[in-house]
Amino acid sequence: MYGLNKYMNRYYVIMIPVFLWLLLTLLIQSNYYSSSISGFIVFDLLVTIPFLYFLSIRKKEVSKITVLSIFVMGTVIGSYVLPKKDQFFLEVIKSFIVPVIEICVISFVVYKARLLYKSIHKNEGKGDFFDAITVACHEVLPKSLATFLATEISVFYYTFFSWKNTQLKADEYSYHKEGTYKGIFLGFTLILIIETFVLHAFLMKSNVVLAWITNLLSIYTLLQIIAIYKTISKRPIYIDEKNKKLILQFGIVGKATIALENIKLIKVSTADLKNPNIQYFSFIGSLSGHNIVLSFKEPVDYESLYGKQKKAKALAFIIDDKIAFQKRIEELIGEA
Repeated sequence: MYGLNKYMNRYYVIMIPVFLWLLLTLLIQSNYYSSSISGFIVFDLLVTIPFLYFLSIRKKEVSKITVLSIFVMGTVIGSYVLPKKDQFFLEVIKSFIVPVIEICVISFVVYKARLLYKSIHKNEGKGDFFDAITVACHEVLPKSLATFLATEISVFYYTFFSWKNTQLKADEYSYHKEGTYKGIFLGFTLILIIETFVLHAFLMKSNVVLAWITNLLSIYTLLQIIAIYKTISKRPIYIDEKNKKLILQFGIVGKATIALENIKLIKVSTADLKNPNIQYFSFIGSLSGHNIVLSFKEPVDYESLYGKQKKAKALAFIIDDKIAFQKRIEELIGEA
């Protein structure tokens, strides 16, 4: 019962708007709906529900700017469930107010991320632009959308604006030299470029619009590859000795926070993995190779591409200075 109450206390604030959205949707689909009440429904979606949500979070440690997310979500729901003929007021909102809100939200995220990024560097803490932008996005959006937006913003940042080499600090370990990443990403890039030209030439004969859409998608995919490759060298694995945690990172597409006391065994090994409980800490799997295998007392959660949650009893990955890393981890878990 205690666990259920704790769960309800944590999530009831979002359950309130979800429940009200569902009621309004059922009302619109019922025989009681008529065009004469469409204005009231729009008012409920865009004013009443966001206001009730605000009342439910006003004394909680939840960013008040998330009210804007509820407002935007109400606009989206109204666009799908209201009959087209009854969307006059909604169209006015979508045309004039929603764009302003979107600009405000993005501006807030960038401003917040900039403050966090400067704070990290001023205090010589661990973390970088991606960590800062992720925290900022989580203050505005639900977790899954926040991670997605943070990743998309980071793709452009690291591709076009981040060129300074990363200098390793104490307890930081690189993983881009020993791995096969360079060859793999170069191969992906060449295949993508060749495929883009071939597909473009083929589609231009039948569908010009589709040909250019495919080109844009290919260009964006190329930007993603470049950003991931660059962040592999810019986001090192590090040990947070103060909080007794090991932070594993794989560019902007992988992160695990592991309590040092949960590490059962660290082994230097490049042997083929035959144990199904051992997973590669890389979204490209065994293609990345490995020279370290970490086993845990209890399974750990970790994030993969776009924040996808995974669980593992053991993780395999690359460390450039594997011997020094092994000795440091053994030293710390020996003290635990």
